[in-house]
Amino acid sequence: MSVVRILNVSIPEPKSHFLAPYRFEVTFECLSPLQDDLEFKIVYVGSAENTALDQELDSLLVGPVPVGVNRFEFVAEAPKVEKIPKEDLVGVAVVLLTCSYKDKEFERIGYYVDNAYADEELQQNPPDVPQLDKVSRSILADKPRVTRFPINWDDPHRADAPPAQGADGSDAEMDAEAADDDGDDEEDEEEDEDEEDEDDGGEVDLAMTEEQDEAELASDYEEPDDDEKMAADAKHSAPVHMDVAMDVAMDVE
Repeated sequence: MSVVRILNVSIPEPKSHFLAPYRFEVTFECLSPLQDDLEFKIVYVGSAENTALDQELDSLLVGPVPVGVNRFEFVAEAPKVEKIPKEDLVGVAVVLLTCSYKDKEFERIGYYVDNAYADEELQQNPPDVPQLDKVSRSILADKPRVTRFPINWDDPHRADAPPAQGADGSDAEMDAEAADDDGDDEEDEEEDEDEEDEDDGGEVDLAMTEEQDEAELASDYEEPDDDEKMAADAKHSAPVHMDVAMDVAMDVE
């Protein structure tokens, strides 16, 4: 079960100049005391072909973190133009907000960024050398791509133990559930249908289960998307048709 959950990310200025700072207002909930600070990063993925060109715009340590709902503002400067290939300056890129605890990432929120000329004539006939003073930036704030990574919050660098096994080698949790099924099949069938509806939005990671509650919450997780793949998808997709991987209780303003 995740100790920290991002509740809301607001982008006050989704439309701005290409060189304007990035500004995020983050609201998160902490369910139990943490020993260390949380680390947030803003990363600009400007090239689909080379992850070495990803730019960490800024990092921020948040702590000590009190139990309850917390809120902060995160501002980072625009990416360095000289580190972005000329052919990728104008077009669709990706900006990531990553969240980590003890150097282990537990949540990532990605946004497509549409860098385009505001002038219609330049849109139809773009110059060979991009004129960044005439390029506007539009962050698709209402279409985030969210990925959650299960970590061991007591010791993030230690892998979670596999589920306990029964005497015959089968999962003890599965044995207990099977016994419950025999007692009340009809009720369990209704619950299974409800769980299937909830699981439609993401993949279940059974490898991270230690307790039955974690097995139920595993449906909140999805396999992490490769940042390079997300940028490549952006290159070949119109912004209005972008795929949104949302399976979290998160309101985006």
